[in-house]
Amino acid sequence: MKNLINLLLLCLITLSGHAQTELTDSNAEEKLLTNNDRLIVLDFYATWCGPCKRMDPIIAELEREYDGEVDFYKIDVDKNKIDDALGITAMPTYLFIKNSTNLEQIEGAMSKNDMNALIYKHLTGRDNEISETVYESYNSYSALENHGNNDEYNQNNLDNIWNNSSNLNSLAWHTYEEHEDVKSLLKAIKIVERSIELEANYYNLDTHAALLYKTGNYTTALKKAKEAIDAAKRDDLNYASTTELIQKIIEEL
Repeated sequence: MKNLINLLLLCLITLSGHAQTELTDSNAEEKLLTNNDRLIVLDFYATWCGPCKRMDPIIAELEREYDGEVDFYKIDVDKNKIDDALGITAMPTYLFIKNSTNLEQIEGAMSKNDMNALIYKHLTGRDNEISETVYESYNSYSALENHGNNDEYNQNNLDNIWNNSSNLNSLAWHTYEEHEDVKSLLKAIKIVERSIELEANYYNLDTHAALLYKTGNYTTALKKAKEAIDAAKRDDLNYASTTELIQKIIEEL
């Protein structure tokens, strides 16, 4: 898949746009088929996709760090047909595009470190030459690495991420998805509250609401879910999953 032009032309239809970095079938050709030597990271996602949601704060951080150098776009596979034309079947899937050419396609969630390595490779053209200094500069973290270990929530692990809002939220969201025991869920609530204390945003407010819901604190969960939606509206983010969470909470009240 070296050239996207013919494939994109097969599926261009008229749909309204969404968030600032969100592409649709109607504007994808204009944004993706450009020859300006800029790297594009294209994210195929779905609102129901857990791994996609875990990647959101990672992509948001990288977007800020590569501001002016890399264009980050995303496409909702449930609202568009480009994914069908390109044979995209897994979510998330990331395409790295430059001058109308798809340089690489990667499926699945990954650490910030790994995503940064891919961006750096395609931005500079230096494959397998990424130094440890480049890796260390981004303070990567993956909650999955310690999943199931007895020390998953030990103080040393927490100290390493205690001042990183995104990493704290990643651990809290991982707990929501992968743990059922109340003890772990209550720890995750404390962790996400620290994330919010550092930098409140849609993602950690949504995680907070989800954890409160899972622990049966429905009234507070509803309040936090509404705060998450307010933050999403402020930042032009998709909040469909939070709307679904609110419906679940109301059913329990």
